[in-house]
Amino acid sequence: MQVHNHRSPIHGLHPRGGFTLVEILAVVVILGIASAIIIPQIGTRDDLVASAAARVVMADLIYAQNRAIAMQKKHFVQFVGQQYTLMSRASDSSPLTAITHPVNKTDYVTAFGVRYSGLENASLGTINFGGPSIIGFDELGSPFSYDPATGIIAPLTTPATIEVCCGSHRLTIAIEPFTGETTVQ
Repeated sequence: MQVHNHRSPIHGLHPRGGFTLVEILAVVVILGIASAIIIPQIGTRDDLVASAAARVVMADLIYAQNRAIAMQKKHFVQFVGQQYTLMSRASDSSPLTAITHPVNKTDYVTAFGVRYSGLENASLGTINFGGPSIIGFDELGSPFSYDPATGIIAPLTTPATIEVCCGSHRLTIAIEPFTGETTVQ
């Protein structure tokens, strides 16, 4: 009688899956290098803040221009320090008054450097409208500079510029004469 051993060797065993210590260390080193390069840049995205601030200023300028065309009434943007106000007036002899912001129903004032404004790290730099710090748009959307002391309205002959800054990043918004086209340089 022959005895069979039912314990046969198992063929085709696969080694257990896993990572070696060298593979794990390689991944940790790669992640360390990547974080050393990326994380400092995330904290100082002054270029993005300056770009966002420039978009806010441009949107407000375009809003004033479009509103002047739609209402067939001159609209003004007055820059004082680190803020500006969108304004209009009932007639050419009336005083300038702030328009109402369409969202929050308060005077349309945008301030830079104010905590919780979204613009706290941005600032306004050099502003050049060819003299006074008020730019306006007429009923056709053409830009002009306005001197409130004399009441003189002068059409722009060169581009008006507004500089927006954050850290070492500076963007210049240009408003073209006659057309009022607004661009960032």
